[in-house]
Amino acid sequence: MTMPILPWSPYLGQTDVPSLRRITLTTAFARLIQVTPGFQPHELIEIFEAPEDQGENDLAREMVRLTGTQLAREFLRGGIATFARPLGGGEIIEIPAAHWEIDDALPRFATGAYATNDWANAGAVPTHRIFVDEHQYDRWLVATPPDGHLSKRECEVAFDPYLRTARAIVARAANQDVTASVSIEPAQPAAPAGTGPELLLIAEVSSLVALRPSTIYKKLQEGDFPQQIKLGSRAVWSKPEVLAWVRGKAALRAS
Repeated sequence: MTMPILPWSPYLGQTDVPSLRRITLTTAFARLIQVTPGFQPHELIEIFEAPEDQGENDLAREMVRLTGTQLAREFLRGGIATFARPLGGGEIIEIPAAHWEIDDALPRFATGAYATNDWANAGAVPTHRIFVDEHQYDRWLVATPPDGHLSKRECEVAFDPYLRTARAIVARAANQDVTASVSIEPAQPAAPAGTGPELLLIAEVSSLVALRPSTIYKKLQEGDFPQQIKLGSRAVWSKPEVLAWVRGKAALRAS
């Protein structure tokens, strides 16, 4: 008897099972969220267990939801073929693109499975694991622009009014931080009350410095990039710090 799949539990460990020229939906989504919005797969269960707060927790969940919607749209238009195989093993069948014509695909991404005979019911007990054509998915992922699938405008529309709350949280954290920082920028006027410093998502940082997210994370590990600011289970960057880093590199080149 197949055990039920707890939402987001596949992302805590091994997310893939063998299938010829296919990967599981959870493997595909795990790769995608590391590119945009920059989460690690194991963070997903914590993100969705966190309480609603009209701030950082809700912001993280909305970003994951939007990322899933982008991939589901590609499935719906037929750009990436998806397949279903009975949980535990069996004959694999192609999922009709119309089966992605649903209001919310997030439950499928949470478990990597769905009920083929009741496909429009998000609450139905899953019967089949979902697989993705690996070649088509890789081509789509490689074609992803450096700033990711979600534009800055999409993020602002999705997260307003959450952004104000998130920035206020970071502003309070910054005021409590006793670590001194040196800025090469001239003094700037104080930010309006309640807004805090301007924050950047990994996709926006990537676009600003013209580096891929993987390169940015590598530089972070080497100590050659501004550190992230943690918002619960998420990470953002201070735009002034990133701009200061860019100017510092330009100054080294000039010298």
